Order: sequence, then C-alpha cells, then structure tokens
Amino acid sequence: MKATFVLTPAEARRLIAKAVIQTPEFQKAWKDAYVLLAGGTTNAFIAQELGYEVEPGQCTVGISCEGMLCVTEPSTRKSFPNVFYKGQPVDKKIDEALQDYHADTVIIKGANAFDLDGHVGVITSGFNGGTVPNFIGYMTSKGLKFICPVGYEKLVPNVPAASKALGGASHIDISMGADPGMYCLSSADIVTEVEAIKQMFHCDAKVVCAGGIGGNEGAHYWAVDGEEADVKAMVDYLEKNIKGEPPVKGNRGNCDNCRYPGCRYNGKGNPPWIKD
Repeated sequence: MKATFVLTPAEARRLIAKAVIQTPEFQKAWKDAYVLLAGGTTNAFIAQELGYEVEPGQCTVGISCEGMLCVTEPSTRKSFPNVFYKGQPVDKKIDEALQDYHADTVIIKGANAFDLDGHVGVITSGFNGGTVPNFIGYMTSKGLKFICPVGYEKLVPNVPAASKALGGASHIDISMGADPGMYCLSSADIVTEVEAIKQMFHCDAKVVCAGGIGGNEGAHYWAVDGEEADVKAMVDYLEKNIKGEPPVKGNRGNCDNCRYPGCRYNGKGNPPWIKD
C-alpha cells in the first residue's frame, strides 16, 4: 500500500524527535548511561518529548531566520537539561559527563546540513567553535554513539564541498549575517524522516518534491510504501500526533548590539529589507 503526504519542517522535527527517543541506542543510554542533549531547535523537540516545556526557537544560540544567519538575543534564551544520567537530569556540562566514561553514552546533536553520503555539517560562528569541541574528541577516540536528528529541509549535495566553499569568517569578504565556518562530521547516525518512518512504521519513504508557499516553505512531499496495516497505522499516527505542528518562531538578535563584527549590518540597525 502507498500513502502520500506533506511534512512541513516543524512536523518533520516532531516526527524525528519521537523516533530518536525510541531508538535502541537512546533507550539503552537512558537506562544505563548518559544521554547528552546539545542545544538546538530540533533537540528542543526531543526535550519536549521528554516532558520539558520549552520554546524551540529560544533554545539555540546560532539561528537561521528572517532571511539571514544570526544569533539569538542572550536575554531571551531558554534551555533544557543537556545532561541526563540513567534517565535523570544532572548538573554537569557535556564535557564533564564525557569524562565519566560509559560505553553506552549517546550524544545527540542536530545539524545545519547533511548529504546522502552520510556527512553532516554544523555551522559555527563562535570563536571557540561552539558545541562540537565539547564532545568531538571523546566521541571519536572512544567511538561513542552520535545521533544526529536532521530533516530533509537541510539536505545539500555535498557537505565536505560546502564546508570547503564556506571557508570560515576570515575568508568571507561580505557577510549579510553572521560570518561562519562549518564542521564536516562523518560518524553520526543520521535520523531523518526516512529513518523515522522506517523505524516507527516499517515503511519505506521516498521524497518526491519539496518547497511551497503559504506555510509549505521548506516542506517535503513524501511517498511511503509498506504493508497495509503499517501504512494505515502511520497515517493515523501522523494525523493524531504530527500534522498541524506549528512553525518554530524565530528569535533573531539585535543588530545594534551584534556580536559579529563581520556582519554587514553590525551596529546599523535592522537590514533595510527586513520588515519590522
């Protein structure tokens, strides 16, 4: 049996978040080790699935909204627990938790890009490299599980090529927004809509087309095949739990006190093309 449907970016985030916490690796870490949940909008959906009331657009530092890459206003940021040990939040930073080695520890970090060769790209505008340095050494040396929840709205042709093309702040002459670099990571278990649907409903999903207007900007149209009972169960689940998820609200920073000197609009007020 075949079913077709659209998933907006917010709906995709909700579906992926529900799938991540059902993975065997997450369940094992939740029971016996650490779950390390980095900040970010998609991870905020996971935090919501774990019972925390948060606004995803306020749960990140770097943000892409209103036509530019930017950073959220510090005074507006909210958070959720980033470190859980045996299912309970603990007062540790991610790097501190990683020093307490558990083979079943799981790191969960979203991405700004992914490709079909298994690479993920993480934009970084902070001078110290942001979140990734807090776990990359432990993860790669010990082989810890790295789950990357990311929707098809962030699919690019080639992440290594994108990272090379971007180059980093010192290689950007004009930046209409934050001037970033990009990590290219190749050891993540990527969880997209495809993996979520396969895991939760035993169905095969193929993206058919993308984009739209009137709320479908960034959306994808899916064709899903599977056994009749599985497809019907999936459609019922989508209608009850996924469809109608509201868009994530933006939380762009204030251009007058911008922290990025490389931004074209630093200290000059809003860009003229942004409608207040």
